[in-house]
Amino acid sequence: MGRRPLALSSPVSLPHRAYRLLSRALAAPLLGWLWWRGRREPGYRQNLRQRLGFIPIDPEQLGCIWIHAASVGEVQAMQPLLHALLEEWPAHAVVVSTQTPTGARALQTHWGDQIRHVYAPIDTPGAVARFLNRLQPRLLILVERELWPEWLQQCRANAIPVALVNARLSEGSARTYRRWPGLMRPVWPQLTVAAADTASAERLRGLGVPEPRLHDTGNLKFDVAVPAARVALAPELQGRTLLVAGSTHEGDEAAWLAIWSELSPVNPSWLLVLVPRHPQRFDEVAAHVQHSGLSFVRRSSGQAVAPGTQVLLIDAMGELMHWYQHASLCFVGGTLAPVGGHNPLEPMSVGQPVLFGPHVHNAAPLFEEIARSGAGERVRDARELAAAVQRWLMQPETWQRRAHAARELIARNQGASARTLAVVRPLWRPAHTGNVSRVRASVDAGRTAWFDPHHLSQVSARTFDPIAHVGGTALATGSGRGQALLVHEGGQGYVLRHYRRGGLMARLSHDRFWRAAPHDSRAMREFTLLRLMRSWQLPVPEPVAASHWPRAGLFYEADILVGLIPGSANVVQRLQQRPLAPAEWQALGRAIRQLHERQVFHADLNAHNLLLDPAGQAWIVDFDKCGVRTGGDWKPRNLERLRRSLRKEATRVAPYHWTEADWAPLMAGYQDLPAPP
Repeated sequence: MGRRPLALSSPVSLPHRAYRLLSRALAAPLLGWLWWRGRREPGYRQNLRQRLGFIPIDPEQLGCIWIHAASVGEVQAMQPLLHALLEEWPAHAVVVSTQTPTGARALQTHWGDQIRHVYAPIDTPGAVARFLNRLQPRLLILVERELWPEWLQQCRANAIPVALVNARLSEGSARTYRRWPGLMRPVWPQLTVAAADTASAERLRGLGVPEPRLHDTGNLKFDVAVPAARVALAPELQGRTLLVAGSTHEGDEAAWLAIWSELSPVNPSWLLVLVPRHPQRFDEVAAHVQHSGLSFVRRSSGQAVAPGTQVLLIDAMGELMHWYQHASLCFVGGTLAPVGGHNPLEPMSVGQPVLFGPHVHNAAPLFEEIARSGAGERVRDARELAAAVQRWLMQPETWQRRAHAARELIARNQGASARTLAVVRPLWRPAHTGNVSRVRASVDAGRTAWFDPHHLSQVSARTFDPIAHVGGTALATGSGRGQALLVHEGGQGYVLRHYRRGGLMARLSHDRFWRAAPHDSRAMREFTLLRLMRSWQLPVPEPVAASHWPRAGLFYEADILVGLIPGSANVVQRLQQRPLAPAEWQALGRAIRQLHERQVFHADLNAHNLLLDPAGQAWIVDFDKCGVRTGGDWKPRNLERLRRSLRKEATRVAPYHWTEADWAPLMAGYQDLPAPP
């Protein structure tokens, strides 16, 4: 995988070039805005380098599945999918990015340290390129509507498939995308879409998402997990009627406080529970409640709720579902405030019907279905809110009827996570999760090493020192860069290769390369690519360890240790012994086709790098300076390079049992391989 060849891939349109200029011009103001916003929410000032793509490098997460969930709502939406995904995919190979600190906290609350979090890069060419180079994802999953043009351009350029899940698109957003056809036209054919509702699917179809890539899978939020245990209320709350206004904004709180000064005195057992959406507003909301003259308690104060307390302010994160479970009435915030509405399915998942305001454009089809089914009621303003509250609480049969409708609506629409996973799964298959191995990193005397602990419990300088491996056997018949050594570590046989220069540069230095970060070095890039190809079950050796050794401050040396393919010999060695059977040539052609089907470009495809084992299985080795490429015009040239190699060896070695007629069965094997599932 390594650094994928951006210059060799999809062209950049003139509108996108203009977008790049604009994004670069706005980068400094955006970072300044994040710093300014950090005055109220310090999380925005943390990890600003990550916004520029400078994320920490973890070798076992290179080749991961990258999920982007912008903020709290998207993190909540992707929870059911992530639970389903982790039944098939290892957690150490999943990375989730967010744009907001609240989204990061929500992820931490749900998953702790099991899932790695990073902040997403701003949409500039440099930031995105650095991010992708340091993460090298095999797949990007975008949640709901995070379509950033530069992200998508560079994913196209790097042959990274992109899925848009729980996709929601309003008519207004669709009109906006239509205004920029030159910028967005390349995006739609690139996406595999799992739409949250039929209306969004139709709008995406109209924008240009191909029919085979467009799926109406339903809303992931219907599959939200209900808390396993219902935590009891504090004793002083058990006799109170709780009205929970969740994920509120200023307009929501203003309406509730306006009606509460009238409703609370005549209904003293009622307690308004306010749960603001954003933690940076906790103090602001407390000031508003105090100014209203209502008696209130802040959750963070630890003070008990007294019989005369009228408002309980939940100034804590991660408690909303607890309060929904114990509520007698639930209101969905961001709907009286002109925000667009937050997730109504959270209270409905615990059997609660919902009240909501008129501003529901974030998920209009969902709110319409809730109102139509009787699982909720829309109110236009504070006056209608007061009337609905009294009607619901003073007519229990009304609430019960709506609660039943809410439970039915949830049950009828569940299963979106399984349907979405079925859509996304082919984008990483035929990856074999058993080959998505753990990786350890070590630094010894300045030498950085990555290694697979399944093979080696530890590595040292000796691991990569050919002199230390007494009795090591030279394997390759090539010269210079092609030489490799059979060595033994822990009782197992491996192949050790020291990276060497070729051509004119070898006269200056035969094995030193200009300095680079470890993850960008020749050995680590090949190690990462081999891990990716092994997960795809391609016929390549197992990566065991790789080494980056800085030398003289300006250079480095590199080594790689890979698994031995027992009894194998390269094609030149076989042809010196006997002619290859047609079945063997076909096996070689199929092996090359398997690489090409996964867009793997082999920079030095020659007869020395093609192996046959005793069972006739073909293998491909030596992936220095190779990578994943888009397009297909390079594939015939790749094959022609191999053909020239076969011809060249006929002039160098004897005996050599090769004729031009042998090319036909190789091509027959190449052309007959069916496409991967």
